[in-house]
Amino acid sequence: MPKLREQVQNQIKVSEKVIASAKTHASKMAAELAARSGQAPEADPAAYEAVILALAGQLTRATEALRERELEYTAEQADDGPVRAARDAAERDVANLMIRLRSTVEDALGRGALATYGLEGETARGPRKIMNHAENVARLLRKTPASITTELGSTFSTAAAAAAVEAKQATLAALIQDDEREARELEGALARRDRAAAAWSDAYQGVATALEGMCRLAGWRELADRVRPTQRTVRGEDAGPEIGEGDPKGGGGGAG
Repeated sequence: MPKLREQVQNQIKVSEKVIASAKTHASKMAAELAARSGQAPEADPAAYEAVILALAGQLTRATEALRERELEYTAEQADDGPVRAARDAAERDVANLMIRLRSTVEDALGRGALATYGLEGETARGPRKIMNHAENVARLLRKTPASITTELGSTFSTAAAAAAVEAKQATLAALIQDDEREARELEGALARRDRAAAAWSDAYQGVATALEGMCRLAGWRELADRVRPTQRTVRGEDAGPEIGEGDPKGGGGGAG
């Protein structure tokens, strides 16, 4: 099951604390802000409360998007492993077959036949290189057919050899395509995760800074200090201080 990195877990936790604080104290903060405004016509407690809750909602949506995109990315990372392992196993199968074929051709047809069938030199390494090498060898085996029975009674047929090479080459080619598709999907998931992380950073810093300012205007300095964003919380290095649901001014109920 996909897991969230500690960095993202901390970013989600600090967001949840800010959101919970905003929702918990919205009504009292709105009333205090309205009272401190000097009863100005525009100082409607309901309007202040609506703004506070809207800010909490914006951060909620950004945090949910961050969680979803992070889980999507980690799921894609997990998908890559089995595909890559299967591709590597198929690469080894093709390489081993080419090594055996080289030895068989040399024994049955002589060293000069190695050049005829593209088997001279060292066997290619790397998934795409060995795939292309096998494709070329299969083509040459069919281009210059030969069938021989050795003095010990064993037989060698270029047609049979070509069929064996083509089968394993096709398997490797399909797995290379699968691996490349997974790589593109991972790149897409990473790009979506990075966009969600950037949007969350903007939302968290904007919302937390706005709430900090409102808390200060309401005279709630302790709560303002606790919701204030820091570079460490933005980077996900910690989840910030605990924010209680008691008296936002501190004191006996405590915000801490």
